[in-house]
Amino acid sequence: MLIDSTLREGAQAYGVYFGAGAKRRMAELLAAAGVDELECGWVGQDGLEEFLTWAAETLPKPGNGLAPGGPALSLWCPCREADVREAARLAQAGLIQRLNIGAPSSAQHREKRLGLSQAEMAARVRGVVATAISLGIDYVSVGLEDISRADADEALALAKAAAGAGAARVRLSDTVGLLTPAATAALVGRFAQALAVPVALHAHNDLGMATANAVTALEHGAAFADVSVLGLGERAGIAALEQVAAWANLRAEGTYDLRVLRALCLLAGQAGKVPVARNRPVVGQDIFAAESGIHVHGLLRDPSLFEPFAPEEVGASRRVGVGGKSGCAALGQALERLRQPSPPGARPDEGLLKRVRALGQRLGRPLTDSEILAVM
Repeated sequence: MLIDSTLREGAQAYGVYFGAGAKRRMAELLAAAGVDELECGWVGQDGLEEFLTWAAETLPKPGNGLAPGGPALSLWCPCREADVREAARLAQAGLIQRLNIGAPSSAQHREKRLGLSQAEMAARVRGVVATAISLGIDYVSVGLEDISRADADEALALAKAAAGAGAARVRLSDTVGLLTPAATAALVGRFAQALAVPVALHAHNDLGMATANAVTALEHGAAFADVSVLGLGERAGIAALEQVAAWANLRAEGTYDLRVLRALCLLAGQAGKVPVARNRPVVGQDIFAAESGIHVHGLLRDPSLFEPFAPEEVGASRRVGVGGKSGCAALGQALERLRQPSPPGARPDEGLLKRVRALGQRLGRPLTDSEILAVM
């Protein structure tokens, strides 16, 4: 299950400012994609209550456990009673269903930020979780910050303190992105086995492994993984929604509606001033484009030979280019499309293929239809 944090973690990225209109449209597309939880922001964020009011009135309501519905709406706050009381006010107004509380789990974060011992940190977690529940927040999730640098035994004790106080979920946050897939598997497996509540992973991408770690977590006992559109977030961001969702669909078809992801990523990229690379996994404009001879030959025989999923699944289309790297298969298809077919079973003229390749090499790109016809 995916917790989308585009409007919280993504909105915290350097230089990223989502306007009200962009936030609402992204929320609509995220709901249409079928994300399980929408982390809408943080307590104290400007414009938060206005957005939550709109979301509660407009987005599909969460399912009741028997039937699917829209995403649960959640907020993030630090482990402080004042912030929890503000979140409770929003929950009592029916604007959120879940609260995600961040609590340092490593000694350096706990001591340098809060000046607390391990015992004092556990006591604070128990008290803040109890306060949240007493104020009517039914679903409280506690995130253990800096988990990859924490003492594992101390972190697990803190997780048990949270669960014992009534937390419905424990979220492991790799704050500086140091986990590897192997370390993630061991860590998540240990927490999932030791706790009676679901485990989630919030993986940062500082070393480029966030998406792999999120997938690994879901394969090794995590019930949830945090994601954001294009992986937007602090520094190098977190696991990418579009990539983890595509993986989930390969594992269980129909889990998420991938067709909206292209529009969603383009919107987030434009709103956040982050260009979408043409070769970006799942949503890049060129990921279903082919030009090299062996690749095109295989695609024409059976697209699944060189594609993990059909382009239609992500709202894209396949393109075959003809140029300096092309072989007979690509040129033959182009000629047929241009109504210049060779006799059945015949290969395109070798001279024509040489001229096509030479022009493609000179121009440094695939040829247009008119350029193909011009060299015939």
